[in-house]
Amino acid sequence: MSLNPVITSAASLQRLDGVAGVMLFKGRNTIHRQMPFSDTRADNLREIISQMLEGYRQVRRKIHQIYLEFDGGVLLVVLQNEVVMLFFLTSRADPDLAASAASVMLNDHAALLSSASAEAQPASQLPADGIEELVVTSPRALAQITEKAETTVNQWGAVRKCVEGVLGKVMGRAQASNLIQRTIDEAKIADPYRLSVTEVRKLAVSVIEHVPNTTKRRQLLVELDASMEHLKI
Repeated sequence: MSLNPVITSAASLQRLDGVAGVMLFKGRNTIHRQMPFSDTRADNLREIISQMLEGYRQVRRKIHQIYLEFDGGVLLVVLQNEVVMLFFLTSRADPDLAASAASVMLNDHAALLSSASAEAQPASQLPADGIEELVVTSPRALAQITEKAETTVNQWGAVRKCVEGVLGKVMGRAQASNLIQRTIDEAKIADPYRLSVTEVRKLAVSVIEHVPNTTKRRQLLVELDASMEHLKI
């Protein structure tokens, strides 16, 4: 079975702001890799991450995400069963946005990834259906793929920051975060990053509408409009 759809989706994640590299693997099978250093170093990194995850499995700890911050950047690992999506992020990146995008991608291709081998595969192969596997080996090849890739996520990460900033005028950060999550739960939204532009704006407004004071609520809605203007939402 061709992994072309998975590879295309994984490559599209590098379009997110601040993402310097991505790697998708299952066991020793590197499904997609586009990192800002050599393949040898990327393979070593995969081995180290795999050993770390095996340690957690041995003590029966189920891990969904790992966030490792270094002087040179951040390694973000998102897991789904045996499949690992790894990001190398710069300071410009929004880790929450990257993690949500990875979760969406892994869920969308769960069946295909479940059937994929965990053993090391040749760098290039010709499947039975005659379609050559897409293996990204250069920035130019990545550009050719991502030009055709559909946008995976919306701007909810940036909108949420706007909402938190506005709410910060009337409540603490933790309280604002809880209010946002409560609004998402009440609306039964599975993943706000998959909403349309109209739905994202509606969600942002509905959070502010929970503010009980009518005068303050009106003022906060005006400020929300102003803060989101540059996002074109």
